[in-house]
Amino acid sequence: MASQHKVLIVGGGISGMTLAHGLARDGADVRVVECSHRTDQQGTGISLLGNALRALDRVGLADSCMAAGSGWDTVSVRNGAGEVVNERRPPRTFRADAPGAIGIMRPKLAEVLEGHALASGARIDYGTSVDDLEQDGNGVSYRLSTGEAGRCDLLVIADGTYSKTRSKVFGAHYRPEYAGQGAWRFTVERPPGFDGLVLYKHDDGRMVGGLPLSDKLCYYFFLENAKLHAHMPQEKLVDMFRQRLDGFSAPDLCAALERCDGTRYISYRPFDILLMPQPWHRGRIVLAGDAAHSVTPQLTSGGGMAIEDAVVLTEELTRCANIDDALLAYGQRRSGRVKRVFDISLAICAVEQDPHGDGARAVELLFEGYGVLAQPF
Repeated sequence: MASQHKVLIVGGGISGMTLAHGLARDGADVRVVECSHRTDQQGTGISLLGNALRALDRVGLADSCMAAGSGWDTVSVRNGAGEVVNERRPPRTFRADAPGAIGIMRPKLAEVLEGHALASGARIDYGTSVDDLEQDGNGVSYRLSTGEAGRCDLLVIADGTYSKTRSKVFGAHYRPEYAGQGAWRFTVERPPGFDGLVLYKHDDGRMVGGLPLSDKLCYYFFLENAKLHAHMPQEKLVDMFRQRLDGFSAPDLCAALERCDGTRYISYRPFDILLMPQPWHRGRIVLAGDAAHSVTPQLTSGGGMAIEDAVVLTEELTRCANIDDALLAYGQRRSGRVKRVFDISLAICAVEQDPHGDGARAVELLFEGYGVLAQPF
């Protein structure tokens, strides 16, 4: 049925672009409006686990994404000096001949998804947002920031955690909440032998992680517990990050810190979380991606959940006899799975904030989450 649908997707991020490709490939008339500009794409990397690769494969995108990133298969827990304490392998939930997960630069992933969406026939308008909308039983009328008015059979809200469109449709009382933690991320040249998720734990309880992103790049992250929701001053990020890693003596970390001089990407972002109640649709308007669920990153699954949303919505719009049935089926397929991932991620976040938290328990929860992600969706 997708070929009969005219769809407007608000938001050109991971979920929106994956959905645009999937629906356009199935013959739908798809348009994406994105308020930012194409050149605004920046950021460090993202990790896509096997469940995300499996989902991408269902819409023909897995191979392109794997080619643009770097595969990994191990989770290595090390002490502050870099000595291995424990090493495990997450399940390969995509293919036996493919890595368990990949790391990829966010701008590179955006480039891949945009390219496929355009090639499939989707239209993408950057620097454009929805100023007003109104729906009836058959579709949605809208007015864009450009002044253009239009109408679609289905409008998808995929414009992120702080979605203004969601507030217009579902109410401003649905707002993300601060989870008491934030992440520092630093992109740098990848050292030799850096082949998986590495977690360095200092004797004082601090932990630094790292992930490969390409043959040449990796990123390190530091999760910081903070009672106050804060945005760090850009001009102080370098010094503040170096201070937080003081005392770690792992050789690759020390080498990375020597390159932390302001010439490489570094960021700090507080974790704002949200899980919208079902149903995720109001008439012919539906939520997807971070607009529906913004999770803490302990399972590195936010992007994967957004991709799964896009794939499931594509499948149901193609399979079901009408849009209303498709939206109900989409919500039913996503509800329990997303909540479990949200809850486990938040549980790990809570352990990390507990001064008496058990690091072994955090690893147990991590692999419990990997087990959930390995299940069919």
